[in-house]
Amino acid sequence: MEKNIGRIWISLAVLVIAVIIWTEGDSLRAIKTTQGEAPFLIAVTQLGILYIVALFVERALEVLIKAWRQGGRIHLEGEIRSESDDQVKAGKEKQLEQYKAGTQRRALLGGVTLGILVSLAGVRLLGPIFDVSGSATSGFQAAVFQFADIVITAGLIAGGSTTIHELMALIDDFLKASRKRAKVE
Repeated sequence: MEKNIGRIWISLAVLVIAVIIWTEGDSLRAIKTTQGEAPFLIAVTQLGILYIVALFVERALEVLIKAWRQGGRIHLEGEIRSESDDQVKAGKEKQLEQYKAGTQRRALLGGVTLGILVSLAGVRLLGPIFDVSGSATSGFQAAVFQFADIVITAGLIAGGSTTIHELMALIDDFLKASRKRAKVE
């Protein structure tokens, strides 16, 4: 059962989506981009804002995790240094690795939590790009969009500034390649 949990969740998600499409199908319309500025420029601006927010969240998490978990790590490292028996030392090193993995899990959970809080507070990626307030968008569709926006933004913030920086670099590379192709043609 535990081995197939991912398949079960995906099957349930597909079933829920199918039911939603079947019941709400006529009211689900394509969401239009915001009028005025180019949506691409808005997206790049929002990524820059998320980069700064992710830096703040990373620093806050670093301080909190260090205050919370550093004492245990230092204690385990001291036990390893003072141990002379290689077998006991190997066991302590394994214990230290498990402790570090636990710290990473807590940091990721904290990052997701802070990302959700920041996103709920209104810092979002997709909202400024797309207009869901129009009459073509159903209330259900707007709610799903808001939920997806919160989850995507929280995931980007939880992934940290490195993830956002890599995404921005990818966009920059794409733009440079597009400009080169335009000059050649």
